[in-house]
Amino acid sequence: MASWIIAALTGGLLLLAKMYRISVRENRDLSNFALLGLLDDHAQSVQKKALADLVRSIEAKNAGELGGRVFIATNKLAAPLSKTWPGTYDLLWKLKLSWHKQDLMWSAPNDGRGC
Repeated sequence: MASWIIAALTGGLLLLAKMYRISVRENRDLSNFALLGLLDDHAQSVQKKALADLVRSIEAKNAGELGGRVFIATNKLAAPLSKTWPGTYDLLWKLKLSWHKQDLMWSAPNDGRGC
């Protein structure tokens, strides 16, 4: 009897661990998708147009139903983009470097000779 309980609890624990890993992967994919849209102007305009087209095409009875369907579609769209994380990291690094250059430019001592 005890072995059945241990087996059931172990199975439940394995199921929860698998669900957690899926959740972490989907969260990482959505974060990458959001960062790519924020950092790349072309990607942002393409995704904004695609979102507008998606919202127009969905037959929904209320805002909750529309939001749920858009959320599901966004998850499906973000999954194939999970392979673009090196490009997203590169865009983040370029953003950091551009800010660093601006900081250096503004923090340079002014000795009265101008820029």
